[in-house]
Amino acid sequence: MTLLLVMTLLSNLLSVLGQPTINYLHVNDDRNVIPDKALKQVVSDLSKQGMIFDGVFKATANGSDVESLIDSMCFGYNSSIDQNKKIHIILDTTLQDVSSEAVKYFTRALELPTVSASCGQEGDLRYWRNIDKNQEKYLIQVMPPIDTIPEFVRSFCSEQNLTNAGILFDDTFIMDHKYKSLLQNVPTRHIINEIKFKNIGEQLSTFKQREVFNYFILGRMDTVNKVLEAAADMEFYGRQFGWYAVTQDEGNPSCQKCGKGASVLHVKPNDPEGTVIGSENPKLTYQFYYELFRNTFLAIAQMMGEGSWPDMEYIPCEEYEENKNIPPVRKLNLLDTLQQISMQNSGAYGQITLSSNGHSHMQFNMTALNVSLSDNTATEVGTWAADLDSPFITKVKPSVPVTQYTVVVALKAHIALGALSVMAERENVVDFTVPYYDLVGITILMKKPKTPTSLFKFLTVLENDVWLCILAAYFFTSFLMWVFDRWSPYSYQNNREKYKDDEEKREFDLKECLWFCMTSLTPQGGGEAPKNLSGRLVAATWWLFGFIIIASYTANLAAFLTVSRLDTPVESLDDLSKQYKIQYAPIANSSAHVYFQRMAAIENRFYEIWKDMSLNDSLSEVERAKLAVWDYPVSDKYTKILQAMTEAGFPANMEEALERVRASKSSSEGFAFIGDATDIRYQVLTNCDLQMVGEEFSRKPYAIAVQQGSPLKDQFNNAILQLLNKRKLEKLKEQWWNQNPEKRNDCEKQDDQSDGISIQNIGGVFIVIFVGIGLACITLAFEYWWYKLRPQHNAIVEAAPHRTKSDSLQALNMMRSSFDKRYGRRQGVALAGVTNPW
Repeated sequence: MTLLLVMTLLSNLLSVLGQPTINYLHVNDDRNVIPDKALKQVVSDLSKQGMIFDGVFKATANGSDVESLIDSMCFGYNSSIDQNKKIHIILDTTLQDVSSEAVKYFTRALELPTVSASCGQEGDLRYWRNIDKNQEKYLIQVMPPIDTIPEFVRSFCSEQNLTNAGILFDDTFIMDHKYKSLLQNVPTRHIINEIKFKNIGEQLSTFKQREVFNYFILGRMDTVNKVLEAAADMEFYGRQFGWYAVTQDEGNPSCQKCGKGASVLHVKPNDPEGTVIGSENPKLTYQFYYELFRNTFLAIAQMMGEGSWPDMEYIPCEEYEENKNIPPVRKLNLLDTLQQISMQNSGAYGQITLSSNGHSHMQFNMTALNVSLSDNTATEVGTWAADLDSPFITKVKPSVPVTQYTVVVALKAHIALGALSVMAERENVVDFTVPYYDLVGITILMKKPKTPTSLFKFLTVLENDVWLCILAAYFFTSFLMWVFDRWSPYSYQNNREKYKDDEEKREFDLKECLWFCMTSLTPQGGGEAPKNLSGRLVAATWWLFGFIIIASYTANLAAFLTVSRLDTPVESLDDLSKQYKIQYAPIANSSAHVYFQRMAAIENRFYEIWKDMSLNDSLSEVERAKLAVWDYPVSDKYTKILQAMTEAGFPANMEEALERVRASKSSSEGFAFIGDATDIRYQVLTNCDLQMVGEEFSRKPYAIAVQQGSPLKDQFNNAILQLLNKRKLEKLKEQWWNQNPEKRNDCEKQDDQSDGISIQNIGGVFIVIFVGIGLACITLAFEYWWYKLRPQHNAIVEAAPHRTKSDSLQALNMMRSSFDKRYGRRQGVALAGVTNPW
């Protein structure tokens, strides 16, 4: 129906315009055969409608031979002038590189109306970058489908927040100019490589080594199948990998080697709604060239019929001199007329929209199918309208690997505000304001150790069996000392006459023995020892035993009360790397993860440099000898750390990391989380079971990100500096860190090595004192009752006769006589001054 309407419109147009004669020069790459076939078909169809093509000239580009191409274009151009068949239009279907640039230079220099279907966006058209407004009306570039289809990769990565992408393409796509622009301002690490069919496995291995797990294949269907089979041989399927095939071909990918569960997201053009001209493949590309050529010829014919096509002056190539003999700017508005013709023809796949060079393209839609490679079933999951900034619209969530949240500033947002660190690679795509927050680094989060406390912890220094043995030894020694003193003929109680002149007379009954053994264990000492030799041997043995017991107890008490505070197995990243009981890792694909990856990569690069230098055959023997060392000169610290992290497994998010930390058996066995210091500090602030360990490293400031060249940067800088001068940012820090309502103030204080022994561990000693004082008070009360208030004792005291003065004098004389005999007379000295007190 659409083709019938077009033919009817064309017949009416040609009947009004008569029989226009059009001359053209077609410049094409020798490898691009589809435009030749499409142009031949257009000329045939329009000739049947009455259009005349008189001057038809052709120039062919052969690789990078620019001189040959210019000679070929000049030959056809000069021939048209000599034959009085002046060229109306140049059709340029060179794809890219120097051939396309040569055509752009040639047509602009000679001011020749041109419709180009070369690849490239606005900045890629070197010689058409700065054309004026009039030249834009007849120097027209329309991007072919192979130039717009790769933009799907950009759209999909942006919508799905992919953190990495490996892009493989064959010779049906032109990607040289896409290296710098395809994923510009998109935070996706990516590699773009042309497929090497002999080494597909090596290419995929290189991608995996660089931690790229999302693979986009742009090419023919047979190219896609070969890559998928190579991936099956290497077992590159599963949740870790994502496969995406982008083609113009019909059908779906297939892979006989792929096992159950292997799938690929296949993106291909929608089936045409109208009649497709010709049978060449790919049909979309053929239809594009056919409609572009036909609309161009119809636009020229219409302008000729309306009289708006001017009679232009042409200068032969040999007469052209730059800045001297140049043709005048054409007064020709081919763009508007071509746009009108294109709007009237919707085409089989879609219309050709014309705006400005680098943006004009063919409108068509592509369907995304989730294809199961095991049974070749397909499910539609989304659609994409081919354009430079068209979003990928998801109908059903595709089976792609789960990715982490990423801040995206892709000319869709004016600012990015958050805990965004200033990094060199980020400054390549955005501009940062002055920092609004201090330097923040990476640190370690661990489970806080719980040290058990006890008021009677000093009693646990010795085991219960030891205490019982000491108590038994105490009673046994006391009993033995009493027995020896009771039966020994040399003891005081059995030989009082011998020891009657001694100053200290101590009878070791059972009570005194118990007291003696108890006080011997104290610094006060036990007092007078037994008189008999056997008793003294028992006392000496007890003293030796007590000395050893007290010394051992004292030494172990100090160590026992401080051993828990000294148990700090990890205090830094180096401590973590030197032990094996604690696993550690950051969140997958976080800034901390990237830091360790880069540090390990730097170590590996330094090693490769040193190895290449050492094995360089061009070095002299003397130079090689200077590089010969026994020890490896470059550290592999971060390489080992990254390996340990990989073995431990990376948490997917903060919740998983906290769960693994809390599940640790203790602070010396389990899991430690490495992450952003502000996140860890907040967790410690709001949780009593977590602690931050070690100093921060890799410190960077926080700042606001804006688009490159944005005027917002200076405005934010002024505002931030004003807040700093007014100390408002410091007040905000005080509010959120020290006065935060979520801050836990009821957390138990953790013992520090610099602190003394806590009351929780030594408080039982004070209880012992209070118990002893209490027992003493009870004993005093009992003694008072026993000796003073007992009725029998009071009766005896009352019945005792009163002594007279004579009795007292007699007792005094007896004391005096005994004293003189012992001291005064023995020394020959008479005592004087002693009188009768009565």
